[in-house]
Amino acid sequence: MSFYRYSWGLPSCSLVSLRSTRRCKQSAAGSPTRGTVVDNVYRPFAEGGAAYVPVVEFQTHDGETVRFTDGVGTIPPDYEVGTEVKVLYDPDDVHHARVASWKRLWLAPTILTCVGLVPVLIAVVVIWVAGRKLGSSRRPAL
Repeated sequence: MSFYRYSWGLPSCSLVSLRSTRRCKQSAAGSPTRGTVVDNVYRPFAEGGAAYVPVVEFQTHDGETVRFTDGVGTIPPDYEVGTEVKVLYDPDDVHHARVASWKRLWLAPTILTCVGLVPVLIAVVVIWVAGRKLGSSRRPAL
């Protein structure tokens, strides 16, 4: 019964696991290259608030110059204009690129995993304690 109360963390862990798997595949299959931050655009978000997102320009292995806006924004900007950054891109869809840093690829999934694991761990402890109490109350007296 208590497990169901705390099981809301499981969907969160599952979602993070799925997104992390996609990131691993993108990291493994993506072509790494170097790019240059050419601008920081102040972008408002639908949920409210705003942040600076870097605009990065890089050259593919085929020599095509691509410019993209990274999806992660910060205040203040993480990168100054002119900073060289590592870029991961899909050779089949060069406009689907990302700045390759631990913070940009893994910070959010790591935080969400930890947040999702808390209720799961609480449920495990509650079940374990309840099982011990139930087991000790069923033992015959000597």
